[in-house]
Amino acid sequence: MYKSVCPVFLLLLLTLPIATPVPAADIPVLPYAEVSVATEGPLSLLCTPDGSGIPFTQAFDSTGQPVDGTITMTLYDDAPPWGDPVAYFPAEDICLEDMAGSLIICPAGTIPDGDTDANGTTTWTRALYAGGHIEPAGSNQLFIMVMGIHIEGGDLPDFRLNSADLNGDLVVNLTDVAFFTMGYYGVYDYMIDLHWDGMVNLSDLAELARAIGAVCP
Repeated sequence: MYKSVCPVFLLLLLTLPIATPVPAADIPVLPYAEVSVATEGPLSLLCTPDGSGIPFTQAFDSTGQPVDGTITMTLYDDAPPWGDPVAYFPAEDICLEDMAGSLIICPAGTIPDGDTDANGTTTWTRALYAGGHIEPAGSNQLFIMVMGIHIEGGDLPDFRLNSADLNGDLVVNLTDVAFFTMGYYGVYDYMIDLHWDGMVNLSDLAELARAIGAVCP
């Protein structure tokens, strides 16, 4: 299991308090998250603007086989072991984004399944509502944003996302077909490898055809 945990801050404490959930209303800024992915990456997720893409529970591994890519996150008000989990934090204040802004997101299109629970935990299992793509390279990668802040510990370097909305205008139409056609006979491009297996072939065309007409809700 892949697990992303930021370095523990060095604090000099004489005693350690017992961790108890912190009400979300008492936390104006959340400094820390602990994140895990159900299956070790690299993984790929196919998105569409209308959310009819692939759920995290059926993400593609590098051979094109479906695997469980569920993302689980726990929010804390400080780095463990001193931090306490933040219970019942609203899902609408949490989302997935990428550093380069190449993933184009519909309103509330990358929020988790629900608010954090009593233990400060929430998950991503459902398909996302988005266009564009993320292929981790250089400084770009998927990460978790909380209240507009790139949260500590929330990076997901082994996750990539692409979409049938190839040009990122949040509608799948003939423009995207044209983009696909140009890339189909050229050098391999992850962007059009919609059924990710390292090859561009008819399975990718089928995914594009299935998504024609998709727009944000």
